Amino acid sequence: MNQRSPDTLKFLDKARSLIGKSHHAEETVSFLLALRARGVLDTATLRAFELVPRKAFILERYGDLSHEDVSLPLPCGQTQPSPSTLIRLLAALGATTGDRILEIGTGSGYTTALLSHIGLSVISIERYRTLVEAARDQFQRLGLANIRVIQGDGSRGLADEGPFDKIIVNASFEDGYQPLLEQLTPNGSLVGILRSGQGAELTRWRRSEGNRSVEIDRFGRLDLPLLGQGTATFL
Repeated sequence: MNQRSPDTLKFLDKARSLIGKSHHAEETVSFLLALRARGVLDTATLRAFELVPRKAFILERYGDLSHEDVSLPLPCGQTQPSPSTLIRLLAALGATTGDRILEIGTGSGYTTALLSHIGLSVISIERYRTLVEAARDQFQRLGLANIRVIQGDGSRGLADEGPFDKIIVNASFEDGYQPLLEQLTPNGSLVGILRSGQGAELTRWRRSEGNRSVEIDRFGRLDLPLLGQGTATFL
């Protein structure tokens, strides 16, 4: 018979207690167990997924899909990535408590809210006014005070607010990431999807402490829409 670790047993005990409370809690526990099955063992990340209801960040008509591993449509022609995609992005980013984080592409604000439970503070940039306003309202309802959302062009980062410990780009790009690297602290990391002739790969650039050299790590194929430039005037 397989022996379960003390951490797993503790997690299952908590899961059982939650299941007894509501159908929603049962769905949440199933979702968290699925995350663990995918290799998400970091307690801070699991706690963030537990505390942040995905349902609050999707259109009401897709509410029954909030615990499914699927991407979902958003206003302004945007898409919220699937949980498995977010897991890979967050794992590559490796944010920890105390990190100051820049997020490029707020979207629904779901990833932003997850990051707020892991890091010290999050500044998020979004092109579309509609998404900015909806995300701000939702953060206020959830009492997330360590997030600031800015409407703007995030393709060149936010140099005036830097440097940042972590920068995450919720999109793909072919080049143009050098200005973002310059906004990292020593040992800081930038994570995004790099497109090249070989395809699209989840990539992390990490500044070395004490010099300007950059280490590059690749985490396999993954793709998201291209990072847009400029600010939407009417949406």
